[in-house]
Amino acid sequence: MSPFDLSAGHSHHIGFTLAGGPSDVSGPPDVKWIRPDTLAYLPPPMPKSAAGERAERVNASIVIVLTLACTALALYDLFLLAAGA
Repeated sequence: MSPFDLSAGHSHHIGFTLAGGPSDVSGPPDVKWIRPDTLAYLPPPMPKSAAGERAERVNASIVIVLTLACTALALYDLFLLAAGA
């Protein structure tokens, strides 16, 4: 636990943390308040367009095909190993 993170382990209290990184030591610390009921570390969601949804489906399809191909090759490898080839 860093000396600036006073809210660790206390989800019902409001705490503070440094906004800059550990190498950012010039000047006064930039302190921002983080409420426990807000998502402080996630960027706001971006609206999805039709092209973005299509690209996401294509990426998912590629991942599925590669997963199935790797599984088939692993099973073939096991078959060859069991056959003694």
